[in-house]
Amino acid sequence: METNGPGTTVGVNVALSGTLKDQNDISVFGMVEGEVVSEKSVTIGQTAQVKGPVKGELVTIAGVVRGAITASEKLELLETGKVFGSISTKNLVIHSGGIFVGKSDMPTDEESTEQPEPESEIEPGEPVDEETLIPDEE
Repeated sequence: METNGPGTTVGVNVALSGTLKDQNDISVFGMVEGEVVSEKSVTIGQTAQVKGPVKGELVTIAGVVRGAITASEKLELLETGKVFGSISTKNLVIHSGGIFVGKSDMPTDEESTEQPEPESEIEPGEPVDEETLIPDEE
């Protein structure tokens, strides 16, 4: 499969329903109802409306996205951009005026599945009195 080419552009007057996948860049200026997936960058232009998940390495939003966005490297929400849905990215930039309504997740390399044990001043098996649990208020 050829991986270097011009990519895909959805024009301003185009309404697309279904999954849009490309190994190269994807630019959307029209309406897409469905999944938009690129192994490289995804640009949602100012005139674009996307209803469905968006996945890419670098995702730039200037239009409206209603759905989950996963950007493996960077997600940039421009001043005209509106996102309604959850986002997941390592690097998030929201310009002044950009609208984001949803949940954000920023995975890091330091994250581990084990939670640290809460530190306690009370040894297991030690009898507990109320003074130990409630500090004196003075």
